[in-house]
Amino acid sequence: MSYFFVTGISISLFLAVILLTKKRKYTADFILSGLLIFAAQTIFHSFLLETGLYLTCPDLFVLGFPSPIIVAVFLYLYTRYQTHNIQFQWRELWHFLPAAVIFLIYTNFFFLSHSRKLAVMQSEGAGYEFENLLRIGVIYISGIVYSFLSLRILFKYRRNIKNEFSNTERIEFNWLVFLIIGILTIWLIVLFGQSEKLISTSSTIFVILLGYFGITQVNVFGSKVAAVSTVILINDEKQKGPDILYRPVKYQYSNLSEDESLQIHEQLLKILEREKPFLNSELTLAELAKLIPTHPNKLSEVINKYEQKNFYDLINERRIQEFFRLLNMPENKQYTLMSLAFDCGFNSKASFNRNFKKYTGKTPTEYQNSQG
Repeated sequence: MSYFFVTGISISLFLAVILLTKKRKYTADFILSGLLIFAAQTIFHSFLLETGLYLTCPDLFVLGFPSPIIVAVFLYLYTRYQTHNIQFQWRELWHFLPAAVIFLIYTNFFFLSHSRKLAVMQSEGAGYEFENLLRIGVIYISGIVYSFLSLRILFKYRRNIKNEFSNTERIEFNWLVFLIIGILTIWLIVLFGQSEKLISTSSTIFVILLGYFGITQVNVFGSKVAAVSTVILINDEKQKGPDILYRPVKYQYSNLSEDESLQIHEQLLKILEREKPFLNSELTLAELAKLIPTHPNKLSEVINKYEQKNFYDLINERRIQEFFRLLNMPENKQYTLMSLAFDCGFNSKASFNRNFKKYTGKTPTEYQNSQG
């Protein structure tokens, strides 16, 4: 087990160095670096316990007590700043207050003699029963609460990006959703199992998977992967500043007239029919709005009002329609379904299959078999 912990510590610190040495760093990169560093400290805490070195280095052992709380906070902040195009806000530091309190209640331990520290360690915390109970309680509550908050941010973000992007696979953060759900499950198990070692074990698994997904799936340790919102609220003077990104658009504040909305809708249908901008696999609401031309927020309102769907569904529906148009052309019989799908604006097999089944009720394979 000690080798497993050493692996987790090494990967955590290695990934933190990669993030901190990137040429172009974002707020989320610094937050993720902090998460990895304190995850390494959390794992190191269990390494000391596993190897018995906590008796040799009791101060280092106690220093690691607040680490799981800090990791939970950093996970929440990383999710928040990776999905919002905002600068770091110093009021976020209050999230670290519980960790600071846990550190402070153990302050007197550092002033004990070495023999007294050793006695406390060997007696499994004699004289610190209340402090230990409070620490464990705060760790469990923080882990579960911040995991739920992180999921809430991600699910809200994933709903809203479909109003602005026609392909969302690279910005949906599926990997992060799976990781947080996994961590939340482990927290719930730990809550009933009462095992601190399981916390460090889960942290080790987390950083290993984060390294894998970050490098092979979404390039977390390379360029920025979060989407930048283009929709803003209209005539809502109470909502100012960058925090409005990814909030649901409130159309009741719009000054869009009926005549103007009809005109925009008519122009939209003409452009979709004549220019077929949906063939661009990376088409966004802002780019489509420029073709009309109108403000992205007005276009989003018109799509929701007259088409009864969001931007994502509208564009992918058009792509499916174009796919069937190409499929029915005799000269295209020589091509595979996927080659035609790519020509229609889909950028992956998964995206095509998902949207095809959504609009036809069948998978492409099922449809092909039904055609004989």
